[in-house]
Amino acid sequence: MGKKSRTKGAAGERELASLIEAHLGVKLHRNLDQTRDGGYDLKGFDGLAIEVKRYAAASNYDKELWWKQAVEQAESRWPVLAYRLDRQQWTFVVALSHVIGDGSGTSTTVEMGINAFAQWVRECVIDPGIACGDCFTNNGDFDCKCEVA
Repeated sequence: MGKKSRTKGAAGERELASLIEAHLGVKLHRNLDQTRDGGYDLKGFDGLAIEVKRYAAASNYDKELWWKQAVEQAESRWPVLAYRLDRQQWTFVVALSHVIGDGSGTSTTVEMGINAFAQWVRECVIDPGIACGDCFTNNGDFDCKCEVA
């Protein structure tokens, strides 16, 4: 990986950490040992392993490889892939089973923007006792009306 690519990746990690802090109040930090030891890109969020990608463009195949990497590096945490392509907003990819709570694994995913991601984290990760299967509207917006069990 060239210096320009590493620099763009590190800048993307810092940008995403700031965005998540602004939406959730959670201060994340870069995993500076990831090159040597492996692992996900952003640390500081219990339960989530966030893998960050910042590229000019990406194919569906690229996104599938990124998701596979996120899953492999997550260990016992829930994998999250966050990517941003040039001139686009951040996209977050999570396992559908972690949204609907059916335990079906990580092979089927759902994509969302920062507002839906932040709402999902607040409603279904920070307080997992209220997760349900009706968290998304037909147009993909997050609209969780879960009741505390």
